[in-house]
Amino acid sequence: MADEDEDLSHLRTMNLDPAVDEDGDEQALDYGEAFAKMANSDNATLHLPKRGEKDFESHSTDLQMSKLDASRLAMHNVLSWQRTHTQKNHVPAMYDPTTNMAFVNKPKTSMFLTMGRSRGGKEWLLPEEALFLIERGSVDCRWPIKGEENGGKMLEGAPMSLQGAYAAFLGYEAGVGGKLTMEMYTVYSGLKRSGYVVFRHGSWDNARADIQPLTPKSQAQADRKEGYWTSFWAELWRRIAQPSYTISPESLAHGPLIRPGLYRSYADIFRAMSLIPSHERTTPPTFTLPPNPNNPFRIHFDVWKTSGSQRFRKSNPPPPDFRVCVINARETDVPTAAQLSDLLATVPDDGPKENAAIMNKLKHGQRNVLLAVVDNGIPSYIRVADVEFSREKVYERPATRGGKGGGRGGRGRGRGRR
Repeated sequence: MADEDEDLSHLRTMNLDPAVDEDGDEQALDYGEAFAKMANSDNATLHLPKRGEKDFESHSTDLQMSKLDASRLAMHNVLSWQRTHTQKNHVPAMYDPTTNMAFVNKPKTSMFLTMGRSRGGKEWLLPEEALFLIERGSVDCRWPIKGEENGGKMLEGAPMSLQGAYAAFLGYEAGVGGKLTMEMYTVYSGLKRSGYVVFRHGSWDNARADIQPLTPKSQAQADRKEGYWTSFWAELWRRIAQPSYTISPESLAHGPLIRPGLYRSYADIFRAMSLIPSHERTTPPTFTLPPNPNNPFRIHFDVWKTSGSQRFRKSNPPPPDFRVCVINARETDVPTAAQLSDLLATVPDDGPKENAAIMNKLKHGQRNVLLAVVDNGIPSYIRVADVEFSREKVYERPATRGGKGGGRGGRGRGRGRR
């Protein structure tokens, strides 16, 4: 494995042909001036310059091409500048090749409150966590050294470059939790930069996760919560206002489904059109397909939204707000109904709030998973939910009250009014 100096030499010998990529210079700035400032500045105050606005269109002259070449060369020199750690915030880590993880003896930053696992007096980082901290510059990871050499001190190991970290942590099959792909790390790092708390879901070693049983809300609990008389009058009014209609097979064989007659509301018509019986979610979910270690449709990450009022504890985390399944769009086909059914069977019941809007209830469902479809490094999130459409009556919506211009008691705006 190449060390840091070799990685920097490879960066400086990149192809600088201006015909290779013209799109990257749409917002070009003078990196030569930025590089000169970095060379004369203290390492503690260095930062990458912000990109400016394009001040002219491309006209492909020799003068313009020479300026673009010089700007590209200065940009690569800026990116290859050696980053340093201050003594106060220096967090050294050691790479463990047997588990493909890294450990820290003394965590100093607050990021370890939502990352890592404490074990044996050390803070162990999974591959995606270690790579994310190395990429941010928050951790100085070192290559392992033998215990009998130099007393086994961590800082005397060779420093791991960012290129070396990508080569070590990505694609290692025998590591803890299985293989970490580039698509998985893209989703993980994007969610972390957006402010979410992300942890790996369970273990990636098993062929698939366990089935999550149903947790139905019993009617007795609902009656006790609402009160006996409240539930009694609500049920009585429901039966009076919404009578049940039964359609015999003989009436379906001849004549229209909705015959002419007196209907007091559209809800009566929609209930008469409900012919296909829907199943009640009383049967525990089961797997349809046999176990497959290469099944891409499995939950990879648990995601929590950060809240200032509630402190997150990684030793006792609350139920996650989102469950994410990472999919490679270039190698995975559209999931079948059986694959989605097996995926949702591994998700516990997480029904919507009772006072939520009906469309939000339908989007949330009883079980839901976010599919993170990564196409050439760009993730797109799609929610897949197990929804009981028979439970949520879309047509049973309360009537809206009229305003000043109409409705009961309003004067309206007739043809002759102005």
